[in-house]
Amino acid sequence: MTVTELTSPATEAAVPGKHRAAVSSALPPARGQSFLKLVTTELRKSVDTRSGRYLILGIIAIALAALGWQLTHMPTGPSAFDDFLSAASTGVVLLLPVIGVMAMTSEWTQRTALTTFTLSPRRVRVQLAKFVSAIVLSVVLLTVTTLLALLATAIGGATGSDGTSYAGMGGALAGAYLTNALNVVMGAAFGAVIAQTAVAILVFFVAPTVWSLAGTALFKDNADWLDVFGAFGRIAERDMNGMLPETLTALAVWIVLPTIVGLWASSRREVK
Repeated sequence: MTVTELTSPATEAAVPGKHRAAVSSALPPARGQSFLKLVTTELRKSVDTRSGRYLILGIIAIALAALGWQLTHMPTGPSAFDDFLSAASTGVVLLLPVIGVMAMTSEWTQRTALTTFTLSPRRVRVQLAKFVSAIVLSVVLLTVTTLLALLATAIGGATGSDGTSYAGMGGALAGAYLTNALNVVMGAAFGAVIAQTAVAILVFFVAPTVWSLAGTALFKDNADWLDVFGAFGRIAERDMNGMLPETLTALAVWIVLPTIVGLWASSRREVK
């Protein structure tokens, strides 16, 4: 009786294997995170922080203040949407790139890189999701300011005596959206390269400004090849003015090159 109750070593080895097979078959298959999931996660992270919310509120507040000033200082003639859109875009142009910078530096300055890249080891996909989320958020904010500009234009036309003018509205909006998207990508690229929020913001604002001031004095007309502000202005006005090569070169140097370097640096930066 005792002999028949004993199990052979082969049987004992087989039982754990069957158990493991049953457990593994009961577990759902592992799935990688979709890129859309990464983008929505990064969007939520951008607005969940106090600094992110204050920045968004600051952009809207500046837009409202600029539109209020425009309404109280309207020139003679019809209420022009282009004028109100330019006024409302002031805060957007100044502060939207900071969203891009903060999106790229948050993992390193808030010391969450270890958690993020443990859950999503493919760093380049995470960084690209940050780029996309910053662009999406900038589009949303620019749409809000555009609606405010439309409302202010209507108010100006109703309170004035010359009506309203929406001439060139489509072109103005296309130029504004494209310029602001490029501006945000440029800020995100600087954030990816430097990875420290304060330093990245400082360099983002100072470096192009210094070049626009000193470049003309040093290189005369050749400074246009690296003048990113001039490139943005031509894109916003939908007029290259015969300077398409200079515009593309400035965008490549200030946006494309930092983006490539930033993605490379982020993929090799030590996680602590």
